Amino acid sequence: MAPADVFGGDWHFEIEREGFAQGVRVLERIFRVTTPFQTLEIFDTKTFGRALVLDDALQTTERDEFTYHEMIVHVSMMTHPTPRRVLIIGGGDGGTLRRVLEYASAEPVQVEIDRAVIDACKRYIPSISAGSFDNPRAQVVIGDGVEHMHANAGGFDVVIVDSTDPVGPAVQLFATPFYQSVARSLADDGIVVAQSSSPLIMAEAMRQQVTNMREVFPIVHTYLGLVPAYPGGLWSYTIGSKRYEPLGVSPETIAERLARDRIQTRYYTPEVHRGAFPLPPFVADILA
Repeated sequence: MAPADVFGGDWHFEIEREGFAQGVRVLERIFRVTTPFQTLEIFDTKTFGRALVLDDALQTTERDEFTYHEMIVHVSMMTHPTPRRVLIIGGGDGGTLRRVLEYASAEPVQVEIDRAVIDACKRYIPSISAGSFDNPRAQVVIGDGVEHMHANAGGFDVVIVDSTDPVGPAVQLFATPFYQSVARSLADDGIVVAQSSSPLIMAEAMRQQVTNMREVFPIVHTYLGLVPAYPGGLWSYTIGSKRYEPLGVSPETIAERLARDRIQTRYYTPEVHRGAFPLPPFVADILA
């Protein structure tokens, strides 16, 4: 018997490789298209509002997107003292671009391989990007992020890899050669940050990703946050840095920079920044 038959009504279940399923009650299936890269769907859900789903994996929702986007953006942007040139790889929903643009000095370039993701999210979930794709400071490129980095060696202060999970075509975005390309694209004091999966459900994928990043960057730290709509809820991010320690920035400096740019957050704070890095023993053991 299918899970939906047990619960009744229309449900979307995301079934992980580790034998775990997580479901949301679907009120309406708004949009579906198969692009050259993936199957793209927009749902309206009972708990999380509208949601973006790619190849059956839930990517973001109206209700909890801020928990993910604030943590992948602000930790890296605050770690670098002067983040101006910022490259976003992926992130077609626009939530990451939106947060980068909150920094007045930022000049972001977003490279998304699938134009359909941007178009669908602008049309059906506009609250996530909040007009960021139309901001004159934003440069949006439809293309391959690796190729863009090769063409812009040493050009970026921060690279944010806002990708899907390490399955299918996205696997290359978690491998050592990819991080070597990232390092070449960064300035001498550059930083990269990437989502690094669930330590509960995808521990081996997280461990391998962090191992790969450690082969390239002298400073590598994993930190944690909560993303309720993601499998297991507890989510990890990993930052690689050529020079700056993410705990080297003081809470006072973070507060001053947030106030200077009038950045309003719902999840990230100076205290959350510092508190995200101490890892529970079970996570530290995975990464040992």
